[in-house]
Amino acid sequence: MGAPRLGWPRLCAVSAATLAYAAYPSAAADRALGLACFGVALASLLVVARAPDRAALHAPLLAVLTLAPTAVGLAAPWPLSLAAPLVVLALLARAVPALRASMPPLRRGSFGPAVLGWIAAIVLVSALALVLWVRLMRPDLTQMRALLPPVSLPLLLLGGLGFALFNALLEEAVFRLVFLGSLDAVTTSGWTAVLVQAAAFGLLHLRGFPSGAVGVGLAAIYAVMLGVLRRRAGGLLAPYVAHVAADLTIFALLLTWTR
Repeated sequence: MGAPRLGWPRLCAVSAATLAYAAYPSAAADRALGLACFGVALASLLVVARAPDRAALHAPLLAVLTLAPTAVGLAAPWPLSLAAPLVVLALLARAVPALRASMPPLRRGSFGPAVLGWIAAIVLVSALALVLWVRLMRPDLTQMRALLPPVSLPLLLLGGLGFALFNALLEEAVFRLVFLGSLDAVTTSGWTAVLVQAAAFGLLHLRGFPSGAVGVGLAAIYAVMLGVLRRRAGGLLAPYVAHVAADLTIFALLLTWTR
């Protein structure tokens, strides 16, 4: 890891909270794991509670808000599991001046030719990786396809677009805004922050699309690319657009692929 801005304990605490957050899908199905992950997030929050840079608080606080229900055996379905803690964090930031002042700014960022080139490259690479994963790994997509509602094709396509737009918005807000911002507050190494949020993003998708160990690796590499794009663009719009494209690719594969 890079040199800590606020000491090694706080760097490790924010990293631990970020990774604990990523265990939510598994923790939601296992109360003991949920309690353990909540404990890690809460301990991390206590470690950074007196940090001079209040931005360090955001990641542990979001992890605590997300994992608290799992500690008592409750689980929220998507999108509540992502959206509700973000809304509560935003309300807390609005009410607490120190949190409001340290909240990472929501910037559009650059959208010039160089950034557009990066977006195009990431979209192509991610689409190719997803198609190759399906063709080479031959995953059983039955359960995922069962989540598609039995509606007419136009409504299904509209729902797929809505999912891609909303899911990408939530995940970018969590990983490339809150987590990356908190990690930047506790380390001088931009790469450390990018790699930790990428590892958490990969772990979050252990049961996602793509899934399994290979899926975790692919999702983590993808999150590194989005983190770098976030740096280069100086805002969230560029990684958001690339993320929407990947989610649309996943929807298209679920809709058309047969084993």
